[in-house]
Amino acid sequence: MGTEVTQSHREPVVWSTEKLVSEEARRLWMIDYGLPHGRVDDPERGSGAGVSWMASTARLNRLARMAAAVGGAPYAVVNVITADEQHQIAAFGVDPSVCSREDSMCAKVFLDEQPAVVPDASQDPRFQDNPFVTGVIGHVRGYVSIPLHAEVPLGSLCVFSPAPTTLSADQLALLENLAENIIDVLELERRDRQLDAALAGATATAERLEDFVRQVSHDLRTPLTSLLGFLELVQDVVQEGEAPEFLHRAEGAGRRTLSSLRDLLDQAVDGSHLERATVDLPALVARVEDDVADLITRTGATLECPGGSVLGDESHLHSLVQNLVVNSIKYCPAGRTPRVRITAVDDAELSGILVEDNGRGIPAEDRDQLLRTGGRLRRSGEPHGTGLGLGICRHIAQAHGGHLSLVSTPLGGIGVRASWPTNAPQ
Repeated sequence: MGTEVTQSHREPVVWSTEKLVSEEARRLWMIDYGLPHGRVDDPERGSGAGVSWMASTARLNRLARMAAAVGGAPYAVVNVITADEQHQIAAFGVDPSVCSREDSMCAKVFLDEQPAVVPDASQDPRFQDNPFVTGVIGHVRGYVSIPLHAEVPLGSLCVFSPAPTTLSADQLALLENLAENIIDVLELERRDRQLDAALAGATATAERLEDFVRQVSHDLRTPLTSLLGFLELVQDVVQEGEAPEFLHRAEGAGRRTLSSLRDLLDQAVDGSHLERATVDLPALVARVEDDVADLITRTGATLECPGGSVLGDESHLHSLVQNLVVNSIKYCPAGRTPRVRITAVDDAELSGILVEDNGRGIPAEDRDQLLRTGGRLRRSGEPHGTGLGLGICRHIAQAHGGHLSLVSTPLGGIGVRASWPTNAPQ
């Protein structure tokens, strides 16, 4: 599969002046990312949010598993290297651990701009006396280290084996793509942390601005889910030569996510920015169905839209329907095939959308709590969520001059109705 990479070692690449950074600068950047500067098993990850990092670690563990499959090795880890330690923040085949930077193999090469590909570490002068090679800690022979560089060098994606190994050029290219996706996950985590910090200091600002910043954080999750879905396919097709295309698609999804974040930060949603028009509801639902195709495929969900049209801003109606559809599918009880029906509000003086599902339903006494910004019921057996989806939809309805309500539905779950007067001022 491609040209074999047979180097035993390579000379470190000297960084340009612009890329040279002090350990203090790296430490500050890692705090910004929420990366560990205490123990790796600390649920709070230093100043980071514990729940958020649990989700990110699960994604990184999946990437580590894919890296091992691509490299044909039993082990892979994602390392973050601090001034005096190496932290494995994700791993496949081994339990994540912490070692001294002096003992770390990746600490010797992660500042290089090129991957380190070592067929037999016991024959490489950089590593032959390392405790991970000599048997004091491990018996590493085949070793590949891909640097993880964001604004600063953070660490490495490391794939290793107790047996000497070779790596093809195609395999190396795939590992480099996986490393880029690891950086995308870390960047998303960093953006989330920055938004959370901004929210903490914005308690005195208007509710509409607060809802907008929350929307930015929430809207990152759908394209990230798509990115991770493509990456999971790599394991199934890596032997069939299709993996590169999936990785390129995944990489594109991650970069579009970060680009969307920057774009959204430049504008706020309020009634004065809406461009009202008559929107064909089935066509809108079809576009939403394309956006969440991976989720629909995994769950077997069905979307129904008998027809109709809605008077409103098309882009914001798209966001409203997508949020409600994703919520309906995500919170459908295990063992039940999700069914979601989207209809136009049937009222001569009102326009809007009703989204109904066959899920678990919401008791009448709990509905007001859900409509508050960030409100969640936190019921047993339900997936983790931010509780922001309904808040965003409520904000969109208010921007159109209307309101959002939760209603009963013959489907057995819950109905979410967003409606506003047809004569609402522009």
